[in-house]
Amino acid sequence: MLHQNLWYIEDGKEVKSIVIDEKELEKLFVKNTDILDPSWLIIGEQVRTEANKYIDLLCMEPDGDLVVVELKRDMTPREVTAQAIDYAASVSNYTFKDILDIYIKYTEKYPSAPKSLEEAYQKKFNNKFTLDADTINQKVKMVIVASQMDASTERIINYLRDKYDVLINILFFNVYECEGKQIIGRTWFGKDIEERVLDSDSTRPWNGFAYAAYGCGEHSRTWEDARKYGFISAGGGSWYSGTLKRLNVGDKVFAYIPKKGYVGYGLVTDTVTQAKDVKFNIDGREIAFSDLENGADYLYKSDEPENAEYVVKIQWIYTVDEDNAVREPGFFANQNSASKPSSSKWIDTVNRLKQIWGISD
Repeated sequence: MLHQNLWYIEDGKEVKSIVIDEKELEKLFVKNTDILDPSWLIIGEQVRTEANKYIDLLCMEPDGDLVVVELKRDMTPREVTAQAIDYAASVSNYTFKDILDIYIKYTEKYPSAPKSLEEAYQKKFNNKFTLDADTINQKVKMVIVASQMDASTERIINYLRDKYDVLINILFFNVYECEGKQIIGRTWFGKDIEERVLDSDSTRPWNGFAYAAYGCGEHSRTWEDARKYGFISAGGGSWYSGTLKRLNVGDKVFAYIPKKGYVGYGLVTDTVTQAKDVKFNIDGREIAFSDLENGADYLYKSDEPENAEYVVKIQWIYTVDEDNAVREPGFFANQNSASKPSSSKWIDTVNRLKQIWGISD
C-alpha cells in the first residue's frame, strides 16, 4: 500500500496529515482542475447514469477520450471497483450529443465556465486541437480517487490492469496542515495503462501501418510545409510531442488533419528530433528550419524542450492538399500525434485509403 509523508525541510518535523470531506475535495478539483491532471478538462459533475447513479466527475482528455473520476468514500473493495466499471460501461455508450448535453448541464451549475464544449476545449488546450466528433469517446478511463486503498482493492485493480489492460488507475490524495494552510500531495498507483500498452512490445495484431495526426493552425503550422519538406510535427507539451517517439525509421504512416481528413502516406526516415536541431536536404544542401521558406514558426519555445516543437521526417509517397483530404463515416481518427492502432476500424480505414489512393504493400 502506498503511503505519503511530508516533512519540513528546515527542522525535519513531519507535517500534520488531516482529513478533508470528499465533497470539499470535489469542489477543490472543479476549481483547480490541474490538481487532478493538467491534461483533463472537466465536462460534468454528478453526472446521472442510466442506472440512476451519479458519476462524481467526468473529464475529457485532449484526444477526446473520457475519464470517469470517482471518489472512493466508504465503499468496499468490490463496490468501488464494480461501480467504476459500471460507470465506464455507461459512459462508453454516450453519443457526441449526449456529451454536449452533459456539458450544458455543467455550465448551468458553473455559469462562469465557457458556454460551449468547443470553447472550453480550445481554451483548456490553447487551441492546439479542434473538437472533432469522430475522435470523441473512443476509450473510457477509470480513476478512483482515495487517500488510501485496502490491499484487496489494490489486488483487484492490479489484476485488471496487468492481466487485461483495463484502463483503470488509483489517484492517491493526502491533505496536510502547515501553519494554517492546506497542502495536497498526489501519487498515482501505476503508469497510465494506455501509454504502457502503446509503448510495449504487445503481441496484439498490428497491420503495420502507423497513424499520425497533424494539427494545422497551431503556431501557424501548415500542411503545405510538411508536404513540401517531408515531415510531421507536434509540440506545446509532452502530451502532444511525446507520442512521436512511437514512430520508428521505416514505419509506414498515414497522416490525418483533424476535422479535415487523411492527406498523406509515407515512410518514416528519421527519429523524432527537436525542430531547432532538424536539417533538411534541399538540392543536396543541409538547411535548418530557421533558413527554410515556410509559413510557420516551428522554432517557438526552442529554449524550453518540454514545450518545443518536435519533428519526424517523412518520405511522402502520396499526398493531397487539405481541400482534397479523405474523410468518410467510420474512419479511424484520434488526436494522438502518433500511434500504431490495432482496432478493426483502423484496419478498415487503411484498406479503404489504399483503395482510394491506389497504394499497394
